[in-house]
Amino acid sequence: MGQGKYGKLDLSGYMVARYLNQLPADQSAFDHLGRPISIMPRQDFQFHRVMLFSQGWLFSPKFQYSTFLWTVQDTNQVAVGGALYYRFGKYMTLGAGWNAYPGTMSLQGSHPYWESYDRVMADEFFRPYFSQGVFAQGNLFRTLQYRWMIGNNNSNLDVPAVKLDRDLSGGFAITWLPTTSEFGPRGAFGDYESHETLATRFNLAYTYSPEDRQAPIGSPSTNTTLRLADSLNVFDTGALASGVTVDRVHYQMASACAGLKYHGFWLQGEGYGRKLDNFVADGKLPVGAVRDFGFYVQAADMIIPKRFELYGATSYVFSDYGKPKEFIVGSNYYPWDTRNIRLNIQLINVDHSPVNSTFGFYVGQVTGPIFSIGMTAFY
Repeated sequence: MGQGKYGKLDLSGYMVARYLNQLPADQSAFDHLGRPISIMPRQDFQFHRVMLFSQGWLFSPKFQYSTFLWTVQDTNQVAVGGALYYRFGKYMTLGAGWNAYPGTMSLQGSHPYWESYDRVMADEFFRPYFSQGVFAQGNLFRTLQYRWMIGNNNSNLDVPAVKLDRDLSGGFAITWLPTTSEFGPRGAFGDYESHETLATRFNLAYTYSPEDRQAPIGSPSTNTTLRLADSLNVFDTGALASGVTVDRVHYQMASACAGLKYHGFWLQGEGYGRKLDNFVADGKLPVGAVRDFGFYVQAADMIIPKRFELYGATSYVFSDYGKPKEFIVGSNYYPWDTRNIRLNIQLINVDHSPVNSTFGFYVGQVTGPIFSIGMTAFY
């Protein structure tokens, strides 16, 4: 950290080392059209994620900046970005650059203070992503906060400008904190701080994004953000009808979340509704819209204050293309009286995951136990 007459610089970082094992090793499944899906369960060690941050102000404390270097070792992805901000006061900070659409609670600044180091299944399936645009957040009243963003598309990561269409995306969220006006650092999941007064939080959010496959029909799609509940990419040929390729679709998602904290106990649930419509395809489709619903419930308790936490969770997705679900148990051990260093051990029992990604815990249609152990450091 450094500060002078003309500016301020803070440096920080985040790292995860993990072991992941998806069982059983030999699996197969079928999609909603009865076609076989190949499943390749993983067992590997990864220095999973490295993130480096800088932030501060230039010439005036109101003119702020942030930069990041973001890597996921599992996918060999590297991204560099940032944003510029102007703080008008507690009522609004206006920014331009990279940010997350505030469509779910996990995208409203709480990372890395989750129960584990990646999202639960339903959150990962429904959520929007990160893009470049203009955005703002602030307090309407002492207990009422807002966020909004207008950006290029649902996920701008690894997408060059020449592949972006002219349609813009947007999202907003309203958060009500009626009892304590806060919910821990960064709006954290879990009650490591052990609130002496009941803390409560309620959140409503909406995201809209016109999406395209970002590649000509006849070539593999580079847009992987939208999947059906049987894990098929909406833009892959044959996803909705044999031999038919979707080129464009509109994504809408609404979420509602409620949570509480008290004396080391934390309980939170979030529900989702997603609609995919306005399909443009090279053939006839059997549906005009796809509607999916889902939720998660998570609970945690600091069994030993500042040291040891147990948690459990479940999440479901309800769709005409599958009804995946999961059950989770896990623990966090904090060796040095800080949230920022922890050992996480987690066991997931998942049934036909709709999420297909090497980023988190799941591959498409995997069914069975998923064991992970990870060490995280945030500094």
